[in-house]
Amino acid sequence: MASNGAKIVLAARKEEELKRLKPSICDAGGDAVYYVTDVTKKEQVAAMVDYALQQYGQIDVLINNAGTMPGSFLYKNNTEEWDQLIDVNIKGVLYGIGAVLPHMRERKTGHIINVSSTAAHESVLPGVTVY
Repeated sequence: MASNGAKIVLAARKEEELKRLKPSICDAGGDAVYYVTDVTKKEQVAAMVDYALQQYGQIDVLINNAGTMPGSFLYKNNTEEWDQLIDVNIKGVLYGIGAVLPHMRERKTGHIINVSSTAAHESVLPGVTVY
């Protein structure tokens, strides 16, 4: 995307990773800014979308790529891991879609890409049953 001049808003929890990634996009011909965002926080996702609109005026593509894969056996009842998986892998995706959809509907254009793991197509290992 960068080599085609894309304008990209990077979003993640770890600012140091965002700072590290930004120059590679700019060096490849794109324009990039970042917004520290925890996808489990609906307000932060909405603020990131608002920031993207302020920076670039429109959003053409949203890529939902955040995910977590807890590794514990179901019988251990690690409900904190279950909650985190649901908050990131399900709610985080929905928060992103919900935040960007009104803008895309108003413009009558836009793409939402939800990245999933290969586990959707393969046998799940015993230690990742919840996933």
